Amino acid sequence: MRYARIFAALFIAVTAGAQEPAGRIGLIGAEIFGIDRTHSHLGFTIGFMGLTKVRGTFNDFTATILYDDVHPERSSLTLSIDPATIDTNSDMRDKDLQGEAWFASAKHPRIVFQSTRIEPKGKDRYVIHGQLTVKGVTRAIAVPMTRTVPRSADTGWGNIRIGGTGAVKINRRDFGIDGPEFWSNALGDEVEIEIELLGNRPNWDRRGFPRGEKPAIGEELMKSIEADGAAAAAARFHQLRAQKPNDYDFGPGQLGVVANRLLQHGRVQDALLVLVAASEAWPEEPGFHARMGEAYALLGDKASAIRAYEKAQALSPHGTEAKEMLRRLR
Repeated sequence: MRYARIFAALFIAVTAGAQEPAGRIGLIGAEIFGIDRTHSHLGFTIGFMGLTKVRGTFNDFTATILYDDVHPERSSLTLSIDPATIDTNSDMRDKDLQGEAWFASAKHPRIVFQSTRIEPKGKDRYVIHGQLTVKGVTRAIAVPMTRTVPRSADTGWGNIRIGGTGAVKINRRDFGIDGPEFWSNALGDEVEIEIELLGNRPNWDRRGFPRGEKPAIGEELMKSIEADGAAAAAARFHQLRAQKPNDYDFGPGQLGVVANRLLQHGRVQDALLVLVAASEAWPEEPGFHARMGEAYALLGDKASAIRAYEKAQALSPHGTEAKEMLRRLR
């Protein structure tokens, strides 16, 4: 049944005329960007006893940006933060802040911001309006942002980049971040949040196959795709995995590189066939279902894209791509 749905989608895409190129997705009018986590920053500053300031960061956060380069105001984003990774340069203080009196990170494992609209404010300047959820409390906030990196390929790897910086002040008590009386009174109510996001679409032609002691099955599949087509290559993958499991490196990252390279070059139908084979081999890998969702969206098959992203979200509830894509597709 799964292959029947795929070939139906391919038939619709071919008979409908020219297919949307990989990158910008017609159904949502935008491109999918993750973030370069190691070159992004999410920090905060809060007053201490009127004497100085406490500064900190969150060390684990992720975001998905659906970016419209022609009309940036039509873009949207979902940002998800792990409050248990708060870092104020004091292990004792960080442990307290994770506790019930402050962020209650065990009970509320994510801080989430989702944009609702983007308001232009001049050249490269915008206000991102959205909903911020902290400790189970959701409130509307508006974040002034400046676009610092227009959509362009970087000079190192050819990755496609976008980027922006901004800051916003919020009242911690609006979100139930109160703490014990003494320490709560010692801290100011106003928290300034600093944001720097570097969006990224990898250049998969520069991403090598994971290498170990065994030959990479990804390289074998790429040769098979060029020689015999993606359907034959997918069948060959299953055959080799069943008959010669010790002859190749069969890690899921191998097929991830193959599928993403194909998507990058607009070979969406071929990528989808590889992704189906991958999801059959590793059904619990949310990334394969997410890429299937992107492929279906590129083919204009909204229903199948939604099903694939729903599966990705079920497997990874805190993932931002499925959350962001589903609200746009729906």
